[in-house]
Amino acid sequence: MDDDPDRLPMARPPRSLRRAAGLVLLQAAALLVLGVAYAVSGVIGAPENRVATVLAGLLAAVVGLALVVVGRGLGRGRAWALSPSVVTQVFVVVVAVGLLQGGVLLVAVPLLVLAAAVLWSLATSGSRAVFRDAG
Repeated sequence: MDDDPDRLPMARPPRSLRRAAGLVLLQAAALLVLGVAYAVSGVIGAPENRVATVLAGLLAAVVGLALVVVGRGLGRGRAWALSPSVVTQVFVVVVAVGLLQGGVLLVAVPLLVLAAAVLWSLATSGSRAVFRDAG
């Protein structure tokens, strides 16, 4: 039996919370893939600054791993996972707005849609009830 005080005793989290968890895990997977690809390109390619490229790739991969933990926490209804999820989405919106201003619509629009979907899923009454009861 799980004795974690941050876990609400529920058979299954609401669909909105599972959706948010899945979307955060999707973000995590994307960051992991992009981070590893960026680091590998820094090692085998000819970047202007090899160390910075590899470190940026490793940072993206580490953040991706952290999002895996957060996504799993959300999926299990853990109260501690709410704040990092929301903060991450705020950062995603900031990055997407910068990309919009730079004219990179093919990346910015999906980022904005994904962040909005996560925030909306976390703001639904079912998700809020889980965290209110665990609070």
